[in-house]
Amino acid sequence: MLRRRNLRLVAHHHSLPWVLLGLTILALGFRLVLAIGFPNDAPDDGRFYALIARNLLEHGVYSGDGSAPYVPTYVRVPGYPLFLAAVYAVCGIDHNTAVRIIQAVIDTLTCWVVAALALALAPASWSNAARRRTLVAALALAALCPFTAIYVATILTETLAIALGTALAWCSVEALARRASCDGDRPAISSRGGAWPWWLGAGAAGGALTMIRPEGGLLVAGAVVALCVSIMPQRRRVAGVRPCRIMPSLRSAGVFSLGVALFIAPWTYRNYATFGVFQPIAPQSASMPRQFVASGYTRWLGTWVDAPRFVGPFEFDLDVMRFNVDQMPDWAFDSPEERARVAGLFARYNGPTPEGASAPELLPPAGMTPDLDREFASLARERIARHPFRHYVILPATRAASLWLDTHSQYYPFEGDLFPLSALEDDHWQGFWLPLFAFVVGLYTILGVVGGLVLMRMPAARPGVWLLVLITVPRFILLASLENPEPRYTVEFFPLVAALGATASAWFVDCRARRRNDLLGAGSVSS
Repeated sequence: MLRRRNLRLVAHHHSLPWVLLGLTILALGFRLVLAIGFPNDAPDDGRFYALIARNLLEHGVYSGDGSAPYVPTYVRVPGYPLFLAAVYAVCGIDHNTAVRIIQAVIDTLTCWVVAALALALAPASWSNAARRRTLVAALALAALCPFTAIYVATILTETLAIALGTALAWCSVEALARRASCDGDRPAISSRGGAWPWWLGAGAAGGALTMIRPEGGLLVAGAVVALCVSIMPQRRRVAGVRPCRIMPSLRSAGVFSLGVALFIAPWTYRNYATFGVFQPIAPQSASMPRQFVASGYTRWLGTWVDAPRFVGPFEFDLDVMRFNVDQMPDWAFDSPEERARVAGLFARYNGPTPEGASAPELLPPAGMTPDLDREFASLARERIARHPFRHYVILPATRAASLWLDTHSQYYPFEGDLFPLSALEDDHWQGFWLPLFAFVVGLYTILGVVGGLVLMRMPAARPGVWLLVLITVPRFILLASLENPEPRYTVEFFPLVAALGATASAWFVDCRARRRNDLLGAGSVSS
């Protein structure tokens, strides 16, 4: 069995267990340093999650209200608040240090899931030496990845989402491998159980992920597509191998759905029983029924926002800070008349400025109104009609580039934008750290792409690669289409990139070893 073979990789190589232990200690130590030495309570989302957890423990209500009457809500899925409530119940209310330490442990375990995923992706025909290199490389890339590790220091969903998303990918790839084994593409992996236990694990991970972050449902959808392809009747029969029957595959589909439903069904029932609505995940607007949402204004933002630096000042600060048209880029306007029109809308949003105000930009705004929102919606429709290609192609492509090629330094002391270089600050060594982080992003990206291309050349490994494509690309497209491109939502892809990158590094070393052996063999023959 493949599982036993993977255990033998460790048992029959005397130095490998010590290498793996050292990498595990390194991963945990790195994350504990971040969790304890660089705690970050700044994100508003974290405060809101903690407030819901406190209300659950102190008042028994899933509510985001800071005072009575604690009205129930469904604007956030319950996974992370329940996790916080569990930690608070054991360690004390608002004991966020305990939360961070637990998250450090979870993220360290995720490093091992990345290593298991890399081994599952590696073709069974690879030698034990190549598989050992894959295991070590995957664990090292996951342990040293700074983009995912920093989130253990925050009260945000990312650590749990990364763990569950990686577990979903691993279980799904293992399930596909077992499906392939009974079609003759890979050696038989197990004589018992087949693929369905792995599909159950994938479904459970996907359901839990959706209750942590609602867009995790796109990863589930990608796994569903891969499952549907895997249960299609095979057109060929491999000599000496009995084709898989359709009923075991349908059973796999059923247990996958069961795993998802185990986590989503209780929340869906709660929302229907409490509010009388069918709401299996949090609404995209993050609002309750009949609550005013500035959807027209948000639509207008989507016609020009192409980078994270505009999200805070113009979306997160809505109804909190005044807006200044001079802070907007030139491409936000198609004409001077449009710029003047936006300035007029901002003036109505800001409201009158009291005479003698020393810092009028810090005064609270009058706020967004339904009438203003309708005018922003009209402006958005006009901009889209004038340049549909820009809106539906160029802007999403620009957002995608900014999402992936960001330095991903958020929540580090030196966080910031790499460009312009002249704006880098010396206080936290931005001139050193930000270029280094940009280089590491490029390194992981190149390794991941090369690993994917290497595996695509091997028929037995292609299903796993296609699965990773199916569970990542749709979600990435969704993130690029939104008006609030936040790079932190893309860090969940880096463990998958690390797993692919590990296969690339193992393949590269294996190629060099074979070339060296060929040269030595040629030299011995000539002599």
